[in-house]
Amino acid sequence: MMRAIVAGLGFLAAVSGTVTATAQTTYNGVRVMIAADDKDPRSVVRSSDIYHRLQIPLNDEMNRFGYRTLFQDAIAAELNWPIENRADKQQSIQMMKDACTSNKATLCPRVLVLVKTRAAGSRRSHGGTVAEVRMTGELIDANTNAYLGGWEAPTLEFPVQGECGEMCVEDVVGDNARKVALNLADTLRKKLDQVAISPAAMQTSGAITGGSATPAGGLVNNYVFEFERFQMDEILPMQSIIETEFPNTIEVTEVAGSSNYYSFNASSRAPANKILEWLHQMMDDRGYDRDAIKIHAEGNGNYRIERIVDDGYRPSRPRPIYD
Repeated sequence: MMRAIVAGLGFLAAVSGTVTATAQTTYNGVRVMIAADDKDPRSVVRSSDIYHRLQIPLNDEMNRFGYRTLFQDAIAAELNWPIENRADKQQSIQMMKDACTSNKATLCPRVLVLVKTRAAGSRRSHGGTVAEVRMTGELIDANTNAYLGGWEAPTLEFPVQGECGEMCVEDVVGDNARKVALNLADTLRKKLDQVAISPAAMQTSGAITGGSATPAGGLVNNYVFEFERFQMDEILPMQSIIETEFPNTIEVTEVAGSSNYYSFNASSRAPANKILEWLHQMMDDRGYDRDAIKIHAEGNGNYRIERIVDDGYRPSRPRPIYD
């Protein structure tokens, strides 16, 4: 199985060798958590209408670039976390950690994006008035706690009539939420692209895009593998294959479960489409009949392998490690 996977990757690298690395702009579902950094009393508070009106257009635009966006308030609802105004960044980091230990791959972000928004009315020298928006922030690696860098989006100005106080600014900026979101998404995409592909990985099209079998550089995805109507002695060899033979696997957790339901998590730099391909190849290699099993790709890093017809087949013993 390993030889076939590596051969497939080699073929992919060969046929894509003429494609420049800058064209590789889709990273197959890398999840980012957007959190308001509003400790500074001069910043826009997270309960503001500005923050909430940004979420839908920002989510759409980030998805277009290949990054799945998780918003802090949605994760908080799942975890029963209280959301407080003027909370420090440590609380957002702790929420991220709790999300990644909740055994739900759909909640675990790969990168925490802290966003500090400042918006105010400003009078220009020529006498006109504008609502001005400036957004800055930081990126934090969810797996290593590493600081991935700061960023600043271009300042936007929206003309208004007369004086513009706090309520005016909130209305004007909220009405232009799509423009603000496009500006923010473009900035975040460029910054995330830099940390998603290391210089070494870019030479081979990047680990995230499946162009390289080497695990150097690139963001890591979190996956959950669930097995229904399998026995433990069937699961353990497959766990070992995923850990040792799926390219770009970083870590695999222990198997949990009983009574014909088992699961384990894995972190990997491999893209979701390659994981699905390798799962099918692994099941074929283990001798399972494709008509007797079904692999469900449930999105957001969850894969469920179900035995839908019990034909009595059980591998007699684990296959040897592939060379």
